[in-house]
Amino acid sequence: AGKPVALKYEADGSGIISSMVESDGLIELPEECEGIRKGDLVDFLPFSEVM
Repeated sequence: AGKPVALKYEADGSGIISSMVESDGLIELPEECEGIRKGDLVDFLPFSEVM
């Protein structure tokens, strides 16, 4: 409990804009990453720090 959780939005195309409006930031994955699993640690970029 109390740990941040990343959720993948299923929206595609123009729907991705509304998904981003509701989010707090982005996660950064290495180019060679083939996927992540529940519990994996990832780099989080909060919009408050990048905008």
